[in-house]
Amino acid sequence: MKILIAYYSKTGSTEKVAKKIKQEFEEKGHKVELVKIVPVQELKAYQYKKNGKELALKNATGSVKKFDLVLIGTPVWNFCPAPMVLSYLRNLLNVKDKKFALFATCTALPGTTIQRMSSILSTKGGKVTASITVRSIFSLDAKKLEVAKKFAEQLS
Repeated sequence: MKILIAYYSKTGSTEKVAKKIKQEFEEKGHKVELVKIVPVQELKAYQYKKNGKELALKNATGSVKKFDLVLIGTPVWNFCPAPMVLSYLRNLLNVKDKKFALFATCTALPGTTIQRMSSILSTKGGKVTASITVRSIFSLDAKKLEVAKKFAEQLS
């Protein structure tokens, strides 16, 4: 399978999960493209529009046509996906009938994070087949990353 893993990470937790998932897929022989979502201008979290509209990204989103599976990861900001991820999702092309899996990282409650991401993709015709939320109050340890590994195993 050809797999895309796109994620945003400010503190590194979401990036660790993305890399763990990538490692698991590659061990199973899949080709994986890892893309970090980066805003053109880094601001304080409270300075971004919560809905992510009009947010320019350095790595322009494009087509997901060549991928068999697309994973999108985000940290939870105020019970929602990070604005960069919302912007990324809104700008994705060739989403119709594509399989998606979503993941989020948080310290407390995920709120409507996965539902909001799923709603954007569903509106565009995408099919969200799986999701996980990795919770960790401090830093992600090996036990928490095991959840990401199992998630990737289920998707393989």
